[in-house]
Amino acid sequence: MKKELQEDIMNRFPEMFKHKENLMASLMGFGIETNDGWYNLIYNLCENIEIYFLSQEENIIPEWFYVTQIKEKYGSLRFYVSSAPQEVYDLINKAEEESFTICEVCGRQGQYRDDLGWIMTLCNSCLDKHIKERYGRTRKPDEDYISDWQKEKGAPFVKIEYTGKV
Repeated sequence: MKKELQEDIMNRFPEMFKHKENLMASLMGFGIETNDGWYNLIYNLCENIEIYFLSQEENIIPEWFYVTQIKEKYGSLRFYVSSAPQEVYDLINKAEEESFTICEVCGRQGQYRDDLGWIMTLCNSCLDKHIKERYGRTRKPDEDYISDWQKEKGAPFVKIEYTGKV
């Protein structure tokens, strides 16, 4: 993510990024390791986490809470924190699931593409640019870079209900 976008998030939510310079406590010293397209998703998640904590009895973001890493992995957002109540993890999970549908480059509606050699969530326009840059050619109309497995299984993820049985 561009430096100015990262700084905007970290400066707006300083209590969440209090250990950004301490690599023993957090990997935020490496910055937000996503493309710019997820800026709004990450900003809104931080805002929702702040709203959650400020709505609690203490009305503050607890000293023990901070963000440890934000990155892209397997075409989706990963947002790691030191520790949190279940309600915060629910907010994080929701944002991570939303990232499967948001182009990580431009922020428009995207599609999880698992047949590129590198898994990415891209809109058609950014996919066209990616193919042009990587392969030096124009994408063919029938090339969507979504694997047959994904199409068949309804991926990128399938929710599995935990039953407690092995």
